[in-house]
Amino acid sequence: MIAVIGDPETATGFRLAGVNEVHEYGTEGGEDVARVLDKLAKEDVAIIIINERLAAEEKSREKIMEINAKKKGVIPIIIEVPDKKGPMVKEIDEIGRLIKRAVGVAVK
Repeated sequence: MIAVIGDPETATGFRLAGVNEVHEYGTEGGEDVARVLDKLAKEDVAIIIINERLAAEEKSREKIMEINAKKKGVIPIIIEVPDKKGPMVKEIDEIGRLIKRAVGVAVK
């Protein structure tokens, strides 16, 4: 199953694409986003798509790092997507870290 956490525009786009599990937040989700991430990680969700700006919030970032550290395989895969303002500059590439963990080699 795929779940999406995003701003209204992102949420609408994924709903139109047929995703049923969509959680919509404004520019700040705070602890609600962290709680939803925790809930989705415990459920049978294979892919969690989250808006970059919501993922960049302190509580969300901590929860994403916690989920990635605790998982035994690669599921759930947490993918950060840009919003309508465009991509953000990131210090840590979470997808790159996931690939390195799964394959054992850093891919550039």
